[in-house]
Amino acid sequence: MTATPPQQVRDADQLGGRLELLDPATLDADQARLREELLATRGPDAEAAGFQLVLPDGRLIGPFNAWLRAPAVGQAIRGWAAAVNRYDLPEDVQQVTILTVGAAWRSPYEIYAHRAEARHAGVAEEAIAAILADEPPPGLSAPALTAHRFTRALVVEHDVSDDLYAEAVGAFGQAGLFALVNIIGRYLNTSAILACFRVPAPQPAQ
Repeated sequence: MTATPPQQVRDADQLGGRLELLDPATLDADQARLREELLATRGPDAEAAGFQLVLPDGRLIGPFNAWLRAPAVGQAIRGWAAAVNRYDLPEDVQQVTILTVGAAWRSPYEIYAHRAEARHAGVAEEAIAAILADEPPPGLSAPALTAHRFTRALVVEHDVSDDLYAEAVGAFGQAGLFALVNIIGRYLNTSAILACFRVPAPQPAQ
């Protein structure tokens, strides 16, 4: 498993992939409510980490444009994320986990966004590059390295050895490990959405 470089596009109108980017002025009440909640919750994360979630004209990109097609499902995914966040897994653990899922799926937007978030969480560039190349990542904290190994085993090998399971329980506890498995599941969902609709990553600012 080696992650290919994220597909990037310059034309904003192509950032929806197979889906047209929805103009905020055309949204119904449920879609508009979801959009505002996404901007309020994920918008600050995107700004802090330096990835793009919304275009200057207000259109959402990434998986969020797809969520607007079925806002009840989008709200359920938001609730799933909020429930997992109650278990306070360290940010580097979460971002290494998400990036490992994105690398396994070779998911352009997921790699683009969470490479930035991993960097913002203090994950070294060498470790990020190694995860994307499916190589042992240097310099991770012990819990983040366990999370990477566990995630890769689950997503790529579809199995977790007894030794690795015991290591993960020791690192996170059973409840924390259950939360970690659900982070993996949530971003498998995101990867599938991005793959189905062929959502690319935007061209980085020069």
